[in-house]
Amino acid sequence: MRSEPTTLDETDDFPVKIEPGELPSGERILWQGKPDAWRLTLNAFRLKALTLYFGLLVLWRLGSVQHDSGSWALAFAKTAPLVIAFAVCIAILAILAWLYARSTGFTVTDRRIVMRFGVALPSQLNIPLKDVEAAGLKLYRDGTGDIPLTLPPAGRPFYFQIWPFARPLRFRAAEPMLRAVPDAETVANILAKALATTGGAAVRDGVKTAPARQSLGQEAALA
Repeated sequence: MRSEPTTLDETDDFPVKIEPGELPSGERILWQGKPDAWRLTLNAFRLKALTLYFGLLVLWRLGSVQHDSGSWALAFAKTAPLVIAFAVCIAILAILAWLYARSTGFTVTDRRIVMRFGVALPSQLNIPLKDVEAAGLKLYRDGTGDIPLTLPPAGRPFYFQIWPFARPLRFRAAEPMLRAVPDAETVANILAKALATTGGAAVRDGVKTAPARQSLGQEAALA
């Protein structure tokens, strides 16, 4: 999405961090940050689900081999490849999350939200604040959080175009999401004030989005 003419060209080769000189005259940067790599691993790359899956496989393998052979030593030996496979998967996911966190930058100005991301193919999403129909906040116990944004139908990007920075499972109506944001409560307050100034949406807690003119709610601390 584009607003007034600007040097923020989606086809340019650009660094993750936006410099003030890239913005039109009079536009101010309110906040800049990167996603937290560990939270990205937990949520975007489903570390908990993967751990549960391999945990069940390991328990089943141990129990079945021990039941058939009567030997715990053989059971542990037969289960070792599963444990190694799990460790390899964890390492791959952690590296991918670190690469995405390293190559991603979120910027909130007094006129827009800019998301720059992409490991192999850098991309940019330029969202004018006046086009944000609704915004939400999901806050975790470690202070990180997710801020999904609802856009007009004509301006929505494709889900897989912006993954992992898309609200989960919203395939038909993709919602860009500032994901795994450190100190998300502070960022939500900054964004809420900017949206109020431009006449856009407010930011509310939980995964539900809040319509315009609604005040900032209490953030829910989730696991």
